[in-house]
Amino acid sequence: MDQKPDVARWVDEEAKAIGLPIAPEYRANVILNLERALAIAAPLLAVELEDELTPLPVYRP
Repeated sequence: MDQKPDVARWVDEEAKAIGLPIAPEYRANVILNLERALAIAAPLLAVELEDELTPLPVYRP
């Protein structure tokens, strides 16, 4: 089974990297929202795409 990512560490390290202060009273909610975003994205990221697929051209009327 996949290990659960250390989301709290991600939040702390990325906030530090971009110079974004996160107030202590908001930190838990930031972590919770990132965990939710990861859960929402997981099924989409699990879809395997064929290498032969190519993007369609952009339609401009």
